Amino acid sequence: MRYIFILLFLFSCAGDKSLHQSNLEILDEVILKHDELMIEMKTLKDLKMKIESLEVSDTSIDKAVNNLDDARKHMMSFMKGFSEEFPYDKYPMQRDSFEGIDDKELKQINNKLQKQKEVVMQVSFKFSYSIDQAKKLLD
Repeated sequence: MRYIFILLFLFSCAGDKSLHQSNLEILDEVILKHDELMIEMKTLKDLKMKIESLEVSDTSIDKAVNNLDDARKHMMSFMKGFSEEFPYDKYPMQRDSFEGIDDKELKQINNKLQKQKEVVMQVSFKFSYSIDQAKKLLD
């Protein structure tokens, strides 16, 4: 009986650590994508300025400028939402502070991180699309 209790205890601890590890992996992916997109923010701005300097009124130009603005706005929205959802001084941003957090809460955090990952991937798509369309216009 004692062995069963020990095994159950070990499995429950392993669950905490695997959820914690999963949270950190997703968090790293989200932050990496965010950092890549931050570098591209300058590209969005530069392309917008080049297109606007063409001084031609055309629906494709207007659409390209709107797409660049939309990508930037979605990035700002993502960053605001992420920082509200995951404050810098709390888990998972404070990686070592997962002690005392139960499996249920770790799973909820995991689900929230998954959603944030989906959002940042959508923002990435908007960046790619708007940059490609703007470059085509300038060629």
